[in-house]
Formats: sequence, structure tokens, C-alpha cells
Amino acid sequence: MVEVLFWHAMGGPLGEYLEDSLIVEFNETHPYIEVIPVSMGNYRALCQKILASVMAGDTPVVAQAYETWTSQLVRGNALVPLDSLMSLDSPEITERWNDDFFPVFQRNNTYDGRIFSFPFNKSVQAIYYNVELMDSLGLEPARTHEEYRQLLLALTWDGNADGDLLDDEDRWGTAFSPSVGMFENLLLQRGGSLMSEDGRTTAFSSEAGIEALQSIIDLIHTDGTARISSGYSHQNDFAEGTVGLVQGSTVSLAFMQSNWERRESNGDPTFTIGLAALPWESEKAVIIAGTNVILFRKNAPAVEAGWEFIKWFTEPRQQARWSAATGYVPATRSSFERPEILARFQEYPGLEDVMRQVEYAQFEPQETFWYDGRLFLSEAVEIAVYGRMSAEEALNRAAELADAELGSDLD
Repeated sequence: MVEVLFWHAMGGPLGEYLEDSLIVEFNETHPYIEVIPVSMGNYRALCQKILASVMAGDTPVVAQAYETWTSQLVRGNALVPLDSLMSLDSPEITERWNDDFFPVFQRNNTYDGRIFSFPFNKSVQAIYYNVELMDSLGLEPARTHEEYRQLLLALTWDGNADGDLLDDEDRWGTAFSPSVGMFENLLLQRGGSLMSEDGRTTAFSSEAGIEALQSIIDLIHTDGTARISSGYSHQNDFAEGTVGLVQGSTVSLAFMQSNWERRESNGDPTFTIGLAALPWESEKAVIIAGTNVILFRKNAPAVEAGWEFIKWFTEPRQQARWSAATGYVPATRSSFERPEILARFQEYPGLEDVMRQVEYAQFEPQETFWYDGRLFLSEAVEIAVYGRMSAEEALNRAAELADAELGSDLD
């Protein structure tokens, strides 16, 4: 029996499905391997634990990891290049990688021409809307940014006509917690990019970036159709009907569904949830979120067993089941043909269009500097949205700080 220690950060129903369904099944069908899952609770703790384990020479066999962590671990020679195992394996896994994995995941898991990770829990953003409300107003999901702005104006309603939206009978068009991901989507959809073509400087403080951030500001301070929320409170407001639509991860659907079931059992009103892909400007684009899975340099039996688990988890059947249960986007095209996910698409019309955004998805910089660079950009979005700086000032400041960090990495 070979033990495979697997460190992850999945919690709640996502962690339960991972550990109690998929990993249990893998262990039962691979009697010579035992995958031992250990949840670190959150990604920050997972990152700290991984880096400490490398320093101590006592790593797990397999772990979730963001791209910036992987870059650091690759430089430290802590990981097994998965393409070295693919070349020794049956042709099936290489063929699946080349022909079935979505191209964005192929690129996202390749570092300097070598494959060092496989996709694990990837998601894209979706628009969630109240179907009955939209139908009653004769509205449809927006396809462009301007249509989206007009849609929010139509959904916003001052129920008692007192000039504000503070009462229970009022309704905001939308609500959100300002985030890097929201800004990134708007930037890419305007033809902008996070990095320069040569990868030596950031590019998010461009004209496209300023317009993207200003568009968020305008929804709040000019149109008055969007309210700033904290955490996931906007999803609760959506359920209560005080917000017309919200933007959220594909994973949000599982939590909304659980919330709907709870509301129904309590006799609280519910409505039909509709889903739509993000509106766009000059080009269709969406940023992918989530982590990949990596394999550490260990003894040969542990590496072989860990690789067996990674291959099994990313097979189309497992990917379809993982997606149907959690909302994560399948890593492979053929997963979309599986009955598990087809049933989910039938249950939620619009979900397939949302998931298909992976066809034109992009990803954040893999370089180690982005660990801090992303924090600088997050701070810029918050500073601008709260009016402490203009969009241009905030992005220029973030770019200067991120470029300094990048310069240190390149030296």
C-alpha cells in the first residue's frame, strides 16, 4: 500500500464531495494506493504550509497550488515535471492532454515549455438573474457592456419614490464586492491585457484598464444602479429580491441552490435562477480562477501513485461529476458530453453557455511577482471604487508597485 498525502483547501460541501465521494471511490478502485486528503482550511494556510514543507524537506505527495506558487516551486526544483511521466505512460494520457483538455488549461499549466501541473478546480464568472422578474419587465440578459448598463437601469426600482434605495420595497440593479476578477474581465473584454507582450512590465494601467475600472465606478456613483457589498452578502440580497442580478463564480450556483432549499423549507419565497455568460465589449474574454494540482519529488512509488490519482481525477467522467457537484468547469471537452453534466445543463438553461466561456478564457500571470502584484491591483480597485483616487491614479500606482516587484524577479 502506497500512501499519497494530498493537501488541499476545499471546505464545506466542495470538500465533502472531494473527500467523501471522489477520493473514497479512487481508494476503493485502487487498492494498492491510499490517498489521504488533508484540508488546510484556506489557500493562505495551504501556501504557507507548502513552502514550509519544502524548506523542511517533508512535502506532501500531491497538493493544490496557484500558478505563482508553482513558479516558485519549479525554480526550487521541488516538483516533478508531469510531461516526463506522460512520456513514460500509455499514449492515452498524452492524446487526452493534446486533444481533449481545453487549450487555456494546457497553457495555464505549462512553465517554460514543461507541464508542471494539471487543472484542478477552475471556474469562470457568470451572471445570475431572477427569471420571473426579468420576464415581467420584458428584459433579457445583456450581450454587451452598454446593454448591461441599460439592463441595470431597468432593474433598479425606487419602490416608494423617496429618492433613495434604502427601504425593503426598493431594488438595486446589482450589488457586488469590488474585486480583481471583475476588473480583469472588463479589461480583457476591452482588448486590454494584464501584461506587456514581452512579459517585462504590467499593462493593466492602459486606456482599456482605466475605462474598465471607471465603468465599475460609474455603476455605483453615476448610474446609482449598483451597491457595494461585503463578502457574499449580495447573494443573500439577490435571494431576498432586493437585488435584480448578481455576478458570481460558477461555484456560487451550488451555494445558491443550498440557500434556495433552505428558504423553501422555511416557507420563504424563491424564484427561478437564470444564468448567462458575461457581456463583452470589443472581444469575448473571461479570466479563469482556481488552482491546479502539483506533484512533489518523492520516492518512486509515491510519485507513481500520486500521478495515478492526478490522471484519474482529470478523466472526463470524474471531471463531469466534479463539475456537476461543485460548479467547477471541466478540464476536458468530452466531459461536456457526459450524462452527469448534461443533466445539470438541462436543470439550469444558460449554464452550458457560461461554462463554454472556457473556450475563450485567459489566465493571470504565472510569475511569482503576481502574488504581490495581484494584491496591489486589488487595492487599486478598492481605492478607486471608494473614491480615494481616480481610476487612472489608482492603476498607475498599482502598476508602479507591481513592476518594481517584477523587476526584482527578473534581476
